[in-house]
Amino acid sequence: MDSLSRRKLLGGCAAGLLAGLAGCSADAAMFVEAVETPTAVGRKATDGPEREPRDSDRAELVAAAVNGGTNRSDSYGPPYQPDRPVVHNDTVYTLSWSEATRDTSRTEHEIVLTVHDDDRATDAEFADLPAVDRERVDPRMVETAVRRVEDTDEEFPVDYGARFYWPPAEREASALVPEPQYDTIEIAGQPVELSVEPTTVSLDVYRYTATERASSVAAFGRKLRRDHRFELSGLSKPEREFFDRVRSEGSFYKGSFDDVPDGAFKGLADHFVAEPAIFVENTTGEWLTRYDGTDYWVEIDFVLLDEYADRLHAVESL
Repeated sequence: MDSLSRRKLLGGCAAGLLAGLAGCSADAAMFVEAVETPTAVGRKATDGPEREPRDSDRAELVAAAVNGGTNRSDSYGPPYQPDRPVVHNDTVYTLSWSEATRDTSRTEHEIVLTVHDDDRATDAEFADLPAVDRERVDPRMVETAVRRVEDTDEEFPVDYGARFYWPPAEREASALVPEPQYDTIEIAGQPVELSVEPTTVSLDVYRYTATERASSVAAFGRKLRRDHRFELSGLSKPEREFFDRVRSEGSFYKGSFDDVPDGAFKGLADHFVAEPAIFVENTTGEWLTRYDGTDYWVEIDFVLLDEYADRLHAVESL
């Protein structure tokens, strides 16, 4: 997965929402999901195109890595950095990457949107742009520029700049690069002037390879059950009531706004950090546990609870 996982991002957003309502921040977040089949276990423990079907670049990268390896270039680091095995055609692989000894370059384009707030004529609407342009120039860019004026002393016209890459084939279909076909476009209800400047960007080259880990997602799930599942037992009554609540609701955010006895969360957390997590990333651990005859995938992010985050430790190997 990316350096900031999708689960952590969603958890952070939810915690932030609660914090905004309560005027405080979440100290920790806990997510519990029943995983009743080996396939369900394997899905939680893998990443890949099957989980992000619209990400064609990622799908192509994984497929190429499986079929003998592939090189990818990027100016911001490895373009895909999963934190767990990946899935391709239901087979589970470990994806590895390393920086190659060479680098390369490509032409990217700096796009500056000058947002006006008047009734000047426009040459086109956003919907008139080819798909390759709409995928990059997002109306939210204009909306952000408008909010800057609304929230600060800044006045119209206001600029919003970003840099994008159009591969050669998409460049031929573009109405914006290498030269914009329109001077002014209506975007998000605003007249917007566009300026475009090409720039040469140096890129690092990364070599991706894949090693098979399991013949199927279900087989990988069975291995995790066999090697890394632990029985959640010996809970006190408050701990059991708390876990029953979280497994029913799916999530829990700990903070001054919650209505759970402090000892219930901390006591349950002690049970988890005493066990090696299947995955550890920063302050977050993920475990496979069995409770009352059902398997659960449990994720706990000890956002502000260093005494627990410092005790996180991962399994030696998957």
